[in-house]
Amino acid sequence: AIDKTEAYASYAERCAALVQSIRKTVFTWVARGLFERHKLTFVALLTFRLLQRGVLGDAFDAECFNFLLRGPTKVVPENPLADWLPNAAWYAVQKLIEIPGFEAFATNMERDAPSRFKEWIQELHPEAVKLPLDWKRLDSQPFRKLM
Repeated sequence: AIDKTEAYASYAERCAALVQSIRKTVFTWVARGLFERHKLTFVALLTFRLLQRGVLGDAFDAECFNFLLRGPTKVVPENPLADWLPNAAWYAVQKLIEIPGFEAFATNMERDAPSRFKEWIQELHPEAVKLPLDWKRLDSQPFRKLM
């Protein structure tokens, strides 16, 4: 890692570059020893740990993380968008609206712009497309967009 990292005039920049290089090297070596089906799990664990420690710069929210891991756990109203939105996704939306900042999400999906949300969900890679309405602001908050 030391040989692969370019030299910097500043000690702090050099240390940051070394940490990044060592992180990449460790990931590469560990990933070589994993089965293909386990690599995504390892990447997710590593990413979430780095988010928790504030290394990746995005604000980590424990409540959002618990939602992502556990999903919805309450009884929810019937899915009014059942023709295009799976029930599991509707249940997740109902749990998501309990998290600060997402209170209007279900209303936006159901009443304000259902056709735009339907188009977004039917995209081949919706995670790469901006969300409808004001939810496109989540592009600058990748962890919250993941939810």
